[in-house]
Amino acid sequence: MNRLIISVTNKHKTNAAGYLVSQSRNSGLPFSSLLTEKKNKSTIMTLNNPRFLNAASPEMVEMICSSLKEYERNSANIDMIFIRGAGNSLSAGGDLRVMAAGAQHPDKSDFLHKYLDHISKSLYRLKTLQVPKISLMDGLTVGYGGGLSFCSDYQVATENTVHMMPETRIGHFCDATSSYHLSRLKGNYGVYLALCAERSKAEDLIYSGMATNFIPSSRLDVMVHHLTSLDAPSTAQIKQEMGKFTEMLPSVDRLSTTPDISQSEKHAIVEHCFKYNTVGEILDALNEEGSRFSLAAKEKILLGSPSAAKLTLKLLREASHLSFKDCVLLERKLWTLQIGSHDLAEGCKSKLDKRLPVWYPLTHDESSFKSDVGTRYFDKVDSLPALNLTS
Repeated sequence: MNRLIISVTNKHKTNAAGYLVSQSRNSGLPFSSLLTEKKNKSTIMTLNNPRFLNAASPEMVEMICSSLKEYERNSANIDMIFIRGAGNSLSAGGDLRVMAAGAQHPDKSDFLHKYLDHISKSLYRLKTLQVPKISLMDGLTVGYGGGLSFCSDYQVATENTVHMMPETRIGHFCDATSSYHLSRLKGNYGVYLALCAERSKAEDLIYSGMATNFIPSSRLDVMVHHLTSLDAPSTAQIKQEMGKFTEMLPSVDRLSTTPDISQSEKHAIVEHCFKYNTVGEILDALNEEGSRFSLAAKEKILLGSPSAAKLTLKLLREASHLSFKDCVLLERKLWTLQIGSHDLAEGCKSKLDKRLPVWYPLTHDESSFKSDVGTRYFDKVDSLPALNLTS
């Protein structure tokens, strides 16, 4: 099988925070963090930073953004787009080094703002691109990787999939378009995932609607080859052909991060306990419910930043009645307002230093989560200019 590697950015060679350095594997230039492969009229985008679990570097995100802009212009000539990761992960999420540096030095954070702009634009372009998009969540899928999956039309989970929502553990809110998608999951399940920084496996993702298909990892390449061999397939045909590779989830050795409780029971508890509009009320409800699952969920919330948990809940409630575009714009504005905050800087740095974070206020207990939610960020968002997502 001949493989044609195309780098749509090979006319760019910039850096010194100008990004777009990486080129194609065979160009003799620096290693490419994004590979694009043409198969008939389909395109395969491979995040190619396996040493760091395909963490989304600034160069990678800008290359994705540039590629998607090109695909917008040629959408009539593209049958479908696959998004996958090299190695054992789709993506470990955003570049913590970039976020930590910008959060700690907000007066010198132009590079971080540029990075965030490209994240917002790339996900908006992916979601609005009028081409069927299939994400292969074969391995770790975090943050920006989750955003790429959310913004695809089909999300394929495998036995290796581990989806994570760790933002509150780094003093941050759920972003990468997750405010839009999580706020629309039934029964407050998205609130549960975000506040608990919960992991999900294939069964959890299928049951909650975050994944459309369960396909064993060993069958992915065969499926991609089969789909890319189709001649101008319709959306219905793509769905039908993917169904030929889809399998039932295992009932023994369940692919769930909560195997001791059924999905229906878990979702019933989540719907009841996470329906409230303050973190304090949610904690009280979990404590009162008293099951092993509820008490574990409570402890997971308490591991995160109190301010980030409250901001996340407020964001999800606001996002539930906003359009996709408005959610992307709101997330980007909140990022601008949060840069320089203690908990974001501390959360990113502690993760890099491999130590436990010290949140503010220092008296980190349940009362910290029950204090006034505060609207200091939301009072200011309207005063900030909106990012041009199509530029």
